[in-house]
Amino acid sequence: MAKSEQGTSEVTWAAWIADAASAVTAEVGMRRRDKWLTAFLVLVVVAVVIRAALPSVIRDRVNAQLQALEEYDGHIEDVDLSLIRGAYRIDHIKIVKTGSGAPVPFFSCDRVDFSIEWRSLLRGSLVAEGQFFSPDLNFVQGETKEQSQTGEGVNWAERIGELFPFRFNTVRVHNGTITFLAPGIDTQDAIRATNVQGQITNLTNVADSGKETFADFQTTAEVLDGGSARISGSVDPLAKQPTFDVNLQLNSVKLPQVNPWLRQYVKADAEAGDFELYLELAAAEGKFQGYAKPVLQNVNIYSSEEPEENPLKRIWEGLVDFAANVLENDEKQQVAARIPFTGTIENPETSVLQTIVSVLRNAFVSAFARSLEGSISVRAVRQNLEGIGEPAADDKDKKKSQRANDSRQTSR
Repeated sequence: MAKSEQGTSEVTWAAWIADAASAVTAEVGMRRRDKWLTAFLVLVVVAVVIRAALPSVIRDRVNAQLQALEEYDGHIEDVDLSLIRGAYRIDHIKIVKTGSGAPVPFFSCDRVDFSIEWRSLLRGSLVAEGQFFSPDLNFVQGETKEQSQTGEGVNWAERIGELFPFRFNTVRVHNGTITFLAPGIDTQDAIRATNVQGQITNLTNVADSGKETFADFQTTAEVLDGGSARISGSVDPLAKQPTFDVNLQLNSVKLPQVNPWLRQYVKADAEAGDFELYLELAAAEGKFQGYAKPVLQNVNIYSSEEPEENPLKRIWEGLVDFAANVLENDEKQQVAARIPFTGTIENPETSVLQTIVSVLRNAFVSAFARSLEGSISVRAVRQNLEGIGEPAADDKDKKKSQRANDSRQTSR
């Protein structure tokens, strides 16, 4: 009996010790789990607090950057984050020219989105994409430089780049408006482009196209209540000197729409007429060349049916209309001119003589075809660099001969 009781006692003590060890282990495990759970909850709380505070921090930082602009001042109202997309949104941004007294801000926009460009990330490049929704850009040419609002004095590409930590590869514009106002022109008569849709892609050359100007851009817009504009081309944003190729088309503009400008600068009114413009321009290594081809059709500047109280204005309108009729091509009822221009970026040159010859040729021979020629490119500029912005060979020889004569006269 004694041995049996002793064995039973040993078993009981062993079980108790095992239960106690198990309880201690469970308690330690619970404490560890509690610690991990507590740490996780703390991290969640910290993340929530940071997420809640980040929009205000970003908003204050952006406002500080905008207020530090030279000659300009800016403000944004709100910022919204999307951490999953790696993006944030700016609401209601406005930038004004300080001290200009301009009736409209230089730039305003309902919404701006900045985000990581995921298709480039899949190629191994971490770059950004920017989208502007309903932007409004107002250029004002004032009587003086201080009264003008043209955006000069600020590198806007760099300022935009500071708003996101990665380089921008794509920028898009949706439903924008661009306005130009000049002295003597009321705000309601400003030249305005609406429904501006545009984009510039491959700014960082992520998609290596092998082209010299690898960033492509294109923009369309409605102008002057019925006209249309299209700008396209390419640019090398990494070049030390401006390197680009631009094509522009402006179609179906009714001349009476610009009568306030004609009265101010030509001192005449257009009763009827259509206006179109074709332009090509390319630049490389600090030099450029191109042409502009304006086309006027069915022009009627002077109207004898409407009385004009000012007799001098009536005479001037008659002279303008007479000139338009003389230079008009009889077959197509249009006036056109090809205006070539070449020069350096610092000192552009336009040949007035070539313009006059072009107008006369169109008037008495044939009208130009209303289409882009495709004759201007960066390669063409490079091939003609020696002849752009430099004296002709004959002039160089004359200067050398003159220097030699001066030298001989001095030695005597």
